[in-house]
Amino acid sequence: MSLGKEKARLEKILVTIAPVEVYNEQNAEIVNEISLEFAIVLRLLYKRHPNIFGNLFKYDLSEIKSNKRFTKESFSDEARQNNFVVYKDSIVYATEKALEYINDYL
Repeated sequence: MSLGKEKARLEKILVTIAPVEVYNEQNAEIVNEISLEFAIVLRLLYKRHPNIFGNLFKYDLSEIKSNKRFTKESFSDEARQNNFVVYKDSIVYATEKALEYINDYL
């Protein structure tokens, strides 16, 4: 796969996750699937260009996973909603950063 295809997949992730704001089972499933898709794309980019995508792979991917865990382990609805927004925002931030790295460095 070329970088153009990876870039298109990352842009599709941003479009898909943008309307998701409120925690419910359906939105949680959407964000979890997007998280998996982002991890796949990031692994492919990291394999090709480890010097450029190393920090994203190491730090941002682990942050996304920990935010997902915090969302699942939340006890109250308010905490779950807040953690869900943080989880979603971490995916958006990492995706935007990956797109920026593709545009700036490759």
